Amino acid sequence: MGAIQLFENYYESSLSAPDSILIDTFDINEIRQDFIISRDKDGKVLSSYKDNVWNLRTYVSNPSQHGIIDFENRIESSNISDVKKLMFLLIVFGSGRNGSQYSVETLGHYFNDVMVPLSKFALENKTTITKIIENNILLNSYINNKCSNLGKVQCLSSTLVFLDNLSNRSTQINFQRNKNIFELLKSKINDFSAEHHQTSIIPSRILAESIRQRWIQIEEIETNLTNLIKFLDMYIESERFASGETMINKYKWDCNKTLQWKEAINFYQLNNLFKKYSLKNRINFKGFITKIQGTCKHLLHAYTGMRNGEMLNTQSNCLESVSTNSGICRIISTTSKFTGTNQNAKWITSKEVERIIFILKSINQVIAKHYNLNLNDLPLFLSGNIFVEKRKIRANENIRAKRKFDKKDELPLDYSLLRLTIEDIQEIEEIDFNKNIRDLEIELPWEFKTHQYRRSLAIYSIQSGLVSLGALQIQMKHLFREMTLYYGNGASYARKLFDIPKDHIAYELDTLKPELDTLAYIKNVIFSDEKLFGVHGNFVENNTKQNNHEFKTYFLENRDKTLKQFKNGEIAYKETALGGCIATEACDSRLIRSITACFDCHGGVLKKSKVDNVIQKQKEFISFLDPSSIEYRTEVEDLNKLEELKSKLIKE
Repeated sequence: MGAIQLFENYYESSLSAPDSILIDTFDINEIRQDFIISRDKDGKVLSSYKDNVWNLRTYVSNPSQHGIIDFENRIESSNISDVKKLMFLLIVFGSGRNGSQYSVETLGHYFNDVMVPLSKFALENKTTITKIIENNILLNSYINNKCSNLGKVQCLSSTLVFLDNLSNRSTQINFQRNKNIFELLKSKINDFSAEHHQTSIIPSRILAESIRQRWIQIEEIETNLTNLIKFLDMYIESERFASGETMINKYKWDCNKTLQWKEAINFYQLNNLFKKYSLKNRINFKGFITKIQGTCKHLLHAYTGMRNGEMLNTQSNCLESVSTNSGICRIISTTSKFTGTNQNAKWITSKEVERIIFILKSINQVIAKHYNLNLNDLPLFLSGNIFVEKRKIRANENIRAKRKFDKKDELPLDYSLLRLTIEDIQEIEEIDFNKNIRDLEIELPWEFKTHQYRRSLAIYSIQSGLVSLGALQIQMKHLFREMTLYYGNGASYARKLFDIPKDHIAYELDTLKPELDTLAYIKNVIFSDEKLFGVHGNFVENNTKQNNHEFKTYFLENRDKTLKQFKNGEIAYKETALGGCIATEACDSRLIRSITACFDCHGGVLKKSKVDNVIQKQKEFISFLDPSSIEYRTEVEDLNKLEELKSKLIKE
């Protein structure tokens, strides 16, 4: 008798495992009301099937996920039974990448983007969710009137595919796949996708300025760190420490035995630091520690490109130094983007982040001491529970909780230097040239978001020439190379953020490349011994016909001018399998391996010897393929097209 263990990929130990389902006797209408949906880490029951709130926080892959399925407040009472059944089916039978069960985050998307709006639609039409799914007229009306964004359409489509893959006997819903419904969903998805834009990059000026300001703040914290940690130590030790007159009078504390606020900051020489950040009492200090953590988090995102959840999953012992002179280290955390469940992963970054990690660990060491915890077991970013007086702490789990950050949670920046200018918007438009910049207004301060750091790092890294696409794919923890390409859209139009060190080989290449390209162009094109074909090849051939010495002399005498044009990007040259290319814009055909596109490209320079070589290599390649395969037919088609184009353009 087969069984399915709920959240098998997500619980830490058998203590926190929910109940399992016996598949052979499964009946969605006969689920026990006391069936345990979730337990905490100690085995205490958090949610049963009968509960109108399911607490799934034990199984979240990162602390930024909500983890609560609230039927009571989000679903109309008449639809709760239907929604519970659907959500339970998704928990039991839902399957993500590599066959893994749906994550809590995915379940949350289904609940918010399908169940909640379906429930409201059912109430408006005086029907039930089950009847909507079974009735194509109602379903069509729901899609056209309520699926108002890409997320809702995609989630509904996935839900219907999920129901279609399960038998109606298992779901107890009489769902019949309808071609028109799925075509409508596909059309909606295409429409919304056309309007969907990638996360904006942070303009290079704003990114560089924000990093500069945050490092200045880190230096201030480092200068005062010893006294700051001592102050934090006393703060947690006694609720009377650094108290104000209001608290002293309220609790009638002995003033002689209580170090008041002004006395405390004088004793620990924190006057200037606290004055700068307007700290006037214990509550302000609590927020100050949170803001320090936030500033550290912003810098770590900028230097690693980690996702929010990956960052929050880091532990205090997350740093791995590399015993080389390369000036790098690694951040250790977990990611769920490869298999759907958390897997250990590493991010390469600069040794400068050691200073950030040291500050965060120094804060955590105080916590570990006071609550008798192992520092290495603590998250790098601890929650605000550390500021609850020890006598009020119920369990150490409250201390180990990971922090969730709001937008305001960082040390204040000078936003007069971080306001959008016309040049900043032009830079974004140059990179996202197909995007209508609507949500950005001149003079408004930039709003930093986690995902912006990821795309900005991808864009500026590719543009610098220092990072290969494969290395960036590993750093970004992308499952597919195509996703890294997507993140890097527009990199060729980006301004340089990273200066190449003069002792790096890339500096020599960056400096010499225009001159090398100029020499290659003159040698392989202008002074080619072989007849040239193609659009640009014909142009050069016509101007050098009959050994036109005047044209060649012009190039020799104006070599510096030509070199300047190469440096300015007005001219470009690169060798290709068929000859060469002078196009300055990005080549879309290279991504799809379209060699034949060179024949009618405005920058194409073709040579008969190279075309013949490509045709010969293509024939050799085809000889190894299975004649009955799709690959064989595709490659033969390419060969035929190559020979056809050669016969039209290269006649000799």
